[in-house]
Amino acid sequence: MTNFIEAYCAQIRLAGAGSVIAKPVVVARDSTYAMHYVPCEYLNPQAALVLVSTTPGHAHVRLAAAVTEELLHNRAPGRVVQRENKRRVELGGKLVRPNLIRMLDHFRVPELVGLPHAAALWNDGFERLQPLALLPHATTRRGLAFDGALEELLDAPMLRDVFETQFLGAVRQMRTDALYVALGRTAWAALQHAVTRRLLARRQLLGMMPVPARAGSMVRYFLREIAASALSAKDPVRHRVDWLDAAHAELESNVRKLRASIRPDPPPAYLIA
Repeated sequence: MTNFIEAYCAQIRLAGAGSVIAKPVVVARDSTYAMHYVPCEYLNPQAALVLVSTTPGHAHVRLAAAVTEELLHNRAPGRVVQRENKRRVELGGKLVRPNLIRMLDHFRVPELVGLPHAAALWNDGFERLQPLALLPHATTRRGLAFDGALEELLDAPMLRDVFETQFLGAVRQMRTDALYVALGRTAWAALQHAVTRRLLARRQLLGMMPVPARAGSMVRYFLREIAASALSAKDPVRHRVDWLDAAHAELESNVRKLRASIRPDPPPAYLIA
């Protein structure tokens, strides 16, 4: 089996971060899809919260190369390179991470795992978080980042094999009371698929949020910062308000129920004579 992280790091040591962007380490390729390696091996089976995305995008690829080059320059061991790519790169970047933090805080999700706010998930509280991607290698379809439905993924043998082996394989190793949040409809469908496969219990699924990398008004609408009536006539979010509203209501309801179930009972009231 090819040791992709060794090939990736060796290329960066030899020719710098730009080399793995200009000439990526290829994991698999066919006439439609290509998978390019980014460090994705780190897994913490004891994490209490799992955030699920579809696949790394182009910004992730660039950030991974830069962070890995910095870590190698500082002689970080391989395990640290893997962990820091999960912490600093996956679901990172100037657009994704701030939007993700805003959404998690809006629903008070971090409180379910004992943290006061979402930013702590990528700092002192990182041991409570596990980011996972359905396709952990940067996957493209005819050169564009893969954003297809779960059905398309399952119909493509190359993609299905990675999904089954790496994503579902990781899910099998996670603690049985971990909570899952999907980023986007494909990730949500994958979590429901895992439930039908009896790899997850339905109670573990908190709900779905929109992909935080989306520019424009989707995240603002989801966070109730802008009303549907204020969207421009040409805004594509107008055609997504139904599923965004349903996702908001489900996530809000599930978090509220869980917070109520774990809230400690109030102390007994004592009569004072």
